[in-house]
Amino acid sequence: MLTKFSIEQTQEIKQYYNQNGYVIVSKLLDEDIIDAFLMQYNHFKSRHFYVFRSQDTNQRELLQTDDQGFIKRSIINPKNLLFAQGFTSTVEKCFTSKAVAETLNVLSGKDKHTIWQTMFFDKSTGTVAHQDHYYLDTEPAGHLLAAWFALEDIHPDSGCFFVVPGSHRREVIENTPGVKLYEDHENFVARTQQLIKDNNYQFQPCPLEKGDVLFWHPFTIHGAFEKNNPLYSRKSLTAHYIPNGYDIRHHKEKFSKTVPSSNPAILLWKRNLVKEYLGFFRGYVIYAVRKVIQLRPSMEMRSEEYTQKSRP
Repeated sequence: MLTKFSIEQTQEIKQYYNQNGYVIVSKLLDEDIIDAFLMQYNHFKSRHFYVFRSQDTNQRELLQTDDQGFIKRSIINPKNLLFAQGFTSTVEKCFTSKAVAETLNVLSGKDKHTIWQTMFFDKSTGTVAHQDHYYLDTEPAGHLLAAWFALEDIHPDSGCFFVVPGSHRREVIENTPGVKLYEDHENFVARTQQLIKDNNYQFQPCPLEKGDVLFWHPFTIHGAFEKNNPLYSRKSLTAHYIPNGYDIRHHKEKFSKTVPSSNPAILLWKRNLVKEYLGFFRGYVIYAVRKVIQLRPSMEMRSEEYTQKSRP
């Protein structure tokens, strides 16, 4: 049975997070905010000629739905999608809600936080176990806060999110010195799998209820199971937050200025819209070229791809 807390249990939330590397706050996100998002989602998913960058393949993908009507690929930075204002505005309202900001304050002790990378999952893509520290973190390390928002009741067979409780207090896998960022990704995945095996780590499934939010530490091993039943979706959002006063690890050349959101306690990176519009249309060219030459993803996040590679 999952341990959950109400937003009022601030001391218990902080203590549980420090001990376990994650914490679940029950019904943190208002259903009205979620329902507004779901309405916009139903409009957005009908745009079958829309190209976006996917989190699970780390490349451009065409917006497609499966036989059950679920979007096949996860979407990276859904709050920054172009030509999708209704969708993006409701995504942002989820990430910047007052209750979320209050919980971030409890966990970090900081009064302001900047949103970093975000994601949307309509269904589970089977994310390989990992520590966020390899991809995203603060400087000094270990202060990034991540959050997973359940936008519906998550069925255990949907390929739900999992964590390894207490793993944030054990070994942290660092990037290989002298190697360009992410070029050693397959090695990182292999090292993580070995770490899990050596320590006999057990995965804790997290079939949350609609409105629940799970927060986790950047050193905590986590991921998502592959779905057991294609009839179940797993509508959820993910966001990473940088507490005020910390620099960011790895990506300092890409981010500099922040702008306020509708919630003054949550900041956003200032966007270069000219660059984004050029990148949007360039994405169609990149997608077409990749399809023609059948180029495989440069960085896989799908656990099934690593499972297939390990088979004789």
